Amino acid sequence: MSAGLTLRKMLLGAAIFALPPSLAYAQNLPENTVATVNGMAITYEDISLAEDELIGLVGQLPERQRFETLVGYMVDRLLAAKAAREAGLEDAAEVKQRVDFMKQKALQDVYIGKLLMERVDEDTVAQYYRENIVEGPQQEEVRARHILVDSREEADAVIAALKNGGDFVELAKQRSKGPSGAGGGDLGYFDRDAMVEAFSDAAFKLKKGKISDPVKTQFGWHVIKLEDRRAKPTPPLDDVRDQIYQILISEERRKIYDGMREGADVKFVNIAPSSE
Repeated sequence: MSAGLTLRKMLLGAAIFALPPSLAYAQNLPENTVATVNGMAITYEDISLAEDELIGLVGQLPERQRFETLVGYMVDRLLAAKAAREAGLEDAAEVKQRVDFMKQKALQDVYIGKLLMERVDEDTVAQYYRENIVEGPQQEEVRARHILVDSREEADAVIAALKNGGDFVELAKQRSKGPSGAGGGDLGYFDRDAMVEAFSDAAFKLKKGKISDPVKTQFGWHVIKLEDRRAKPTPPLDDVRDQIYQILISEERRKIYDGMREGADVKFVNIAPSSE
């Protein structure tokens, strides 16, 4: 479940219990009021919109802290807006320009959101899963161990020790500086995209049980041993549903904008104005 959806459920509960129904009606406040500021209501919808606006800042916060941060943001926003009106700024040209900009943004978000909801649903997600994951090209993954050291000389010494009968697991425990060293260098199963290119290229070229030449990456020098190779298991739909949804949303959004641009007369004027 996404963080946004969880918070929305939480906010809905907060809105229901924020004020007794009789008090809400008595003060002419919306039933979904979360808080008030000098009699001005902050609603569930306000908090939801604030979350969309600040998701980059609050998205990783725990639910309760995220909720409190968003309510605090709306309190500050209402107080600042009230002070601006009292200062006579409501009809200022800069304010009108920003209002027009925000109106365009709101229209854009609502319109594009409506189209995306029509185009991306559970059926399209299931179809993508079937065609691209279940029936698509089967990916390969390998299981490997590695010993990570600081220099080429150390890597050469590790390989020499292995050729003289040294045990890879024990050498990894003794010499590897990576976090996997304590586990004998075991990295588990991974596909090509899981590791940096130089490491993946070397690992996937190996035959089972073979040892690589020293491999240089930004982390240091690796000696890799291939333990196993297999077809990557097909993940359940539930495990990749959110990922597929985001892929489809991105694809459809691009199609929508490309389609609108095809019929538009777009001209760039002074696209890089002089700083003078």
